[in-house]
Amino acid sequence: IDGLVLDLRENGGGSLQEAVDLTGLFIGDGPVVQVRNASGRVEVEEDSEGSRLYGGPLAVLVDHASASASEIFAGAIQDYGRGIVIGDPTFGKGTVQTLVDLNRLTQAKDPQGQLKLTIAKFYRVNGSSTQHRGVRPDIAIPSVVDSEEIGESAQKNALPWD
Repeated sequence: IDGLVLDLRENGGGSLQEAVDLTGLFIGDGPVVQVRNASGRVEVEEDSEGSRLYGGPLAVLVDHASASASEIFAGAIQDYGRGIVIGDPTFGKGTVQTLVDLNRLTQAKDPQGQLKLTIAKFYRVNGSSTQHRGVRPDIAIPSVVDSEEIGESAQKNALPWD
């Protein structure tokens, strides 16, 4: 392989653990993301394998819809200088959610649905937050979409940047 391009455009995120594991394939040992819960406790998430699988040239494509776990990956690659990030500023979602089954809280027999709760914020390896600001690409590609109009900043009651 002469080089690798990972396309995370329109990737709204996913599993935090998958983002950590994927990042580990390119950085080897070291922290990938810091997660701070509501009480202020910080946990540093590191790749469990600790061995880099690919050390060649790497480019990561992002856009205004790249969010959450894809921002964790792109930010870590950028922080480690492991590759270049190309595209638009990302969505700016620096929060961690969990789903609570509402049937656990009621005696109802019919499905009551789930409630999504924000339980933590995540921070890049360099300590900065992607909340509202996203990951800024190393090489910007002009876009017809303003990421600030549709990103986390555009959401009502979004947690602030810190």
